[in-house]
Amino acid sequence: MRNVVFAILIGLYGVCCSAVAHASDDNGTVFSRFIKPMTNPVYFDDARNETYVHIFHAHQRLPNKIKTTLGRVPLDGDLRLTALRINYAINERFSLVAAKDGYINFNPDNTLEHEEGWGDIAAGVKYALLYQPEHEFILSGKVLFELSQGSRDVYQGNGHGNVAPSLTFLKGYNKIQLSGMVGGLIPFSNHDESTMVFDSWHVSYNIMNRLFPLLELNHYWVVRQAERDELVARIARFEGGDVVNLGSNRGMENRHQVSVAAGMRIRCMKNLDMGFAYEVPMTDKNASLMKDRLNFDMVIHF
Repeated sequence: MRNVVFAILIGLYGVCCSAVAHASDDNGTVFSRFIKPMTNPVYFDDARNETYVHIFHAHQRLPNKIKTTLGRVPLDGDLRLTALRINYAINERFSLVAAKDGYINFNPDNTLEHEEGWGDIAAGVKYALLYQPEHEFILSGKVLFELSQGSRDVYQGNGHGNVAPSLTFLKGYNKIQLSGMVGGLIPFSNHDESTMVFDSWHVSYNIMNRLFPLLELNHYWVVRQAERDELVARIARFEGGDVVNLGSNRGMENRHQVSVAAGMRIRCMKNLDMGFAYEVPMTDKNASLMKDRLNFDMVIHF
């Protein structure tokens, strides 16, 4: 199933690239020339309240070795995530969000076993606290509630879920777009999941309303480590990042994880954007699950 979704995504990407010359110049609003951020797909949302379907695929290479209480343990391999995100706008200020509906393939070469399964489901609401088209500025607040029905084989389904409040802004300066987000992940069971703060930042440049080169930075910060009584949680000296909350007993030892990404969005048609970005860690890659990551996505607006 995940391979079929990925093949469709790549196929549509090629079709859309050939249709760039026929794309419409605008969507009829002052905010139509802006784009959705690429990375940190679960938490870094668009500040706009629009109806869209977001299909996302990440191919994340795992580090050669990871830091554990047993020393540096070999890992290698990859983690693949294919996910669907849906945003339904009631109006320009309020929308309903389904943010984490996906399938995870965890495929290490060493130490751990290959596993695959469904991720936890997260849903919530988003509201524009400040909506200022005349200043090309939006500040939105969002609250996501994550269930724990996912597969434990891929480090989902832990505890009793969590809540993730956040603030996201969007500001335009002529052809430049600045976006940012600050939020937190608060588990309903401190024993099973770590409590984290996260922030993400985006800058892009609009070329003829068609091409949007972009740079992004993501930061995850453990403020309280969990105490799960499972092997990986007991020995890992770090947390999992945006997709996986390991519930590590020693997440505070490497509490900060920072990554940067460079990529491009292409406006293929009036209501269809495609994107890709290459992401690498700036902090110790051996104290994370990311050696590097390729991000691909498609955003369909309605």
